[in-house]
Amino acid sequence: MSSVTRFAIRRCTWDGFANARSLEGLPTRTGPIRSGRLFRSDLGECGLNQAASMLRAEGISRVLDLRSQFETHRRPSVLATHPSYRCSPLVDPRMDHLRDPSTEFSLADLYRGSIDRNGRTIAEAARILIHAPSGGVLMHCAAGKDRTGILIAVLLAALGAPTEMIVTDYTATEGRLERFFAEEIAHVDDPQRRERLISRQHASPETMTALLCHLDERHGGAASYLARHGLTDRDLKLLAARLTNSN
Repeated sequence: MSSVTRFAIRRCTWDGFANARSLEGLPTRTGPIRSGRLFRSDLGECGLNQAASMLRAEGISRVLDLRSQFETHRRPSVLATHPSYRCSPLVDPRMDHLRDPSTEFSLADLYRGSIDRNGRTIAEAARILIHAPSGGVLMHCAAGKDRTGILIAVLLAALGAPTEMIVTDYTATEGRLERFFAEEIAHVDDPQRRERLISRQHASPETMTALLCHLDERHGGAASYLARHGLTDRDLKLLAARLTNSN
């Protein structure tokens, strides 16, 4: 049996989190993701002491919040005052004016557009991970699906993870966020916007496959994409060394 077929999602049963997991064991070109190195989640709802205890238990030294500054001001992370916390918005405010929502008919369209616009901020988030203190890194946005999913996919693809395993990780979100989306949709009156939100609550294999194909076809792959936005060969080696058994 191959290492690809042996990979299994490890859910993190953290109180107050609906969509938390470790990526340990996911295969890459330089070996599987090591235990305790890379985590992803939704924003979560719990107290600071509880969240800090969770970080200690998992050995997490850096928490990377990918939400916009508007979001973090409106709803601060419970860990906002914790020394591990950093906010690094994935959506680049310098480029977001180029977005035309009317052309993004599907979630795959949204992801492809995000890749095209947000290279600078995606590379910056990668640098924060690479240079984080020793220990694990937790990445999250609001639901832990879209911005987190895009960033994780780029990082895994840059490490040479098989497409089917990146897709497996992404689709593990499916079915975890019913309450999150129900609460979001309940406050939307515009029927078209409601329909768009409903259509975008899923984490389908087709969506992530489309993103990875776009990375390859338009940007020459994830490693080239990150290099074009400032990451060096040394940075990519440090990324592999931090997350895998690469020396």
